[in-house]
Amino acid sequence: MKKIGTIILVCISMLFMVSCDDFLTRDPKGTMDENRFFNSPDAAFKAVIKCYQTLNDFYGFERPRMDLYNISTDDSEKGGSGAGDGIAAQELSFGRPLASNEDLANLWSTMYEGIAYCNTCITKFPSAELIDTEGYPISDEMKDRYIAEVKFLRAFYYFELCKIFGGVPLAERPLTVDDSKKLVRATEAETASFIMKDLSEIADGGSLPSKKTLPAGELGRVTREAVWALQAKVYMYFAKDDPSYYEDGRDAAERVIDSEAYILEPNFQDLFLADGYLSSESIFVNIRGDVPSEYIYGSFLPCYSSPRSCGAYGFDQPTQNLVDEFEEGDPRLLYTIIENGDVFPTNSGTETLDFSTYPNTGYHNRKAFLVESRRGAGWGDDAWSFHHIRYADILLLYAEALIQTGGDKSVIVDCINQVRQRANNSRNGDAEAVSRVRAIASVQLPMVDAGDDLLAAVKHERRVELALEYNRLYDLKRWNSYIDTMNAFSLFDYSNGRGAAFRKGVNELFPIPQVEIDRSGGSIKQNPGY
Repeated sequence: MKKIGTIILVCISMLFMVSCDDFLTRDPKGTMDENRFFNSPDAAFKAVIKCYQTLNDFYGFERPRMDLYNISTDDSEKGGSGAGDGIAAQELSFGRPLASNEDLANLWSTMYEGIAYCNTCITKFPSAELIDTEGYPISDEMKDRYIAEVKFLRAFYYFELCKIFGGVPLAERPLTVDDSKKLVRATEAETASFIMKDLSEIADGGSLPSKKTLPAGELGRVTREAVWALQAKVYMYFAKDDPSYYEDGRDAAERVIDSEAYILEPNFQDLFLADGYLSSESIFVNIRGDVPSEYIYGSFLPCYSSPRSCGAYGFDQPTQNLVDEFEEGDPRLLYTIIENGDVFPTNSGTETLDFSTYPNTGYHNRKAFLVESRRGAGWGDDAWSFHHIRYADILLLYAEALIQTGGDKSVIVDCINQVRQRANNSRNGDAEAVSRVRAIASVQLPMVDAGDDLLAAVKHERRVELALEYNRLYDLKRWNSYIDTMNAFSLFDYSNGRGAAFRKGVNELFPIPQVEIDRSGGSIKQNPGY
């Protein structure tokens, strides 16, 4: 019996060896490497879309952006079900982030993934025989447009990294495995120059369309005005270290204004309703859909930051400090926060917001809150679009740049008052609510006068106009007031001491993820204090 078993085992082994050998030596039916891909129909367009899709990554971009730009400032608290829910955000909000922080690791890897996609396009497009869906060669003009789009996105992703980590490793081409052991951090000034170079190379050419001529089906793609707008934001950020950039920021913002491609949305809340991405104010918008049959998926962020009584997660709770910043009669407060007891429609009736079952500040983010009819399947795959840059932002940056460069006070006042008057004109009440607890006093916001402290006026206006739109950290850092602001915030009883641990010389930057330092073999160095 044992002999028969041995014979069977040998036969099976020989059969397996023959079959395996036959399989391994069989000629492949087809292969698809990088070069073949770029010679395939519509490959260029598909590759460009891949570069944009980095903006859709929840764990790698949307959540870290919320945790860093809102929750690590005086604008909002972490929220969630309790102290142990969302440890990464908790660390950031108290100024004690570790080099193992999940948000920071995810942001770093996702931004570099996006940069890698962009670098592949920038490197491959010039020499590839790119063809359209019908197999015809794409025009040089279209190729130039694609390259300009991905250069914009590369600059955008590097800017996100630089605002958080300072100087970072710079790559202009796809990296090899060997390159990963030789990476070193550029200085912040060198990183700034890299970003500015990418944008300046596409700012004056004719490769990108104007917003005025952009087909409706291409909304969300980069325009020439979006390049100028990002330039304005970049220059105004790095002016914290080099005041000469204020002039560049002024000129870039002025180009956006002089293009006459944008106007302020007449009603402030309309920016955040279902068709807000169609606004004449939107300069660079991330349009999220919810059409799974066409592989178009929505955002998880509204569910993540909405009240838990709605089946959501309850993060990103506005602070009392932010609420107190709004002047009496400012209707934007109603469109910025929601409160316990507010009532909204559902598909079968109404829902009353209830914050009583979890720790809360008394507020949630109205701009990210969706009524039930706008929630995606499963409440977390939502057709929610976000304005990365909008016209009000640029108007206020222009006013600030004029202040810093001794510009005409009448122009400064006009820019600020355009934004304030739009607020005054937005008094129709919450368009989606059944009822709201808060009533806004029928008091008009006064117009700013040339004799006022105009810089203080701009800073106030940016905080209330752009509240909870992931701009606060950007502003506090470029004003060199982040640490002082958080230290002052810690003195309020409602802060529970949050902000007291922030230290100058340390908390202006966040720690480089330790995993990235390890992968580089130590060639990437950590920020001071971590």
